[in-house]
Amino acid sequence: MKKKVYIVGSGGLGRELYSWLACPESEYDPVGFVSDDLSSLDDFDYPISIVQTIENFQPVDSVSLIMGIMNPKGKQKVFEQLLLKGASFSTFVHPSSIIGHNVKLGTGVVICPMCILTCDITLEDGVFFNTSSTMGHDGRVGKYSSINGKVEIGGGADIGSSVLVGSRALVLPQRKISDSAVIGAGSVVVGHVKSDITVFGNPARKI
Repeated sequence: MKKKVYIVGSGGLGRELYSWLACPESEYDPVGFVSDDLSSLDDFDYPISIVQTIENFQPVDSVSLIMGIMNPKGKQKVFEQLLLKGASFSTFVHPSSIIGHNVKLGTGVVICPMCILTCDITLEDGVFFNTSSTMGHDGRVGKYSSINGKVEIGGGADIGSSVLVGSRALVLPQRKISDSAVIGAGSVVVGHVKSDITVFGNPARKI
């Protein structure tokens, strides 16, 4: 029997997650969204609806949550808010992704289709990997960080907490990206990145 879940967030990412969770190979059965944006699904045809708001969320014993918010700061706020209400978060790995030896996944991690995590990697609570992204051996990604699609992260890279990495970015091996940094789409990270800054370009520079 599949596990029933609510998707937290009903924007673009939440709707994408519905597709992955509802595929025949998934172990989960998405039965509703949790969102404060009650009109967000008005223009879309989905077989499930917004069943609770984040503000008024009440846990249901038989239903856990899958996080569908991309923005790290917003995700952290909602994640911690729902935990205080007694919510239970599940970790989701799409069946098409490859998870190697000694890969440790925290609570509420989401791995979308076609990702590769090679070996000896730690993803902390609330981390998100979008489609076709990869990470080499001996890497770490801190809490609530979001890795967009087709990102390549080299071996030994250390990604801090609440980091946002844009689509098709490349992080060279052994580089450190500190907490709350933003890596622009298509950037090539050749050096360490300090906390709370945005970098962009090839090579990536502060903007």
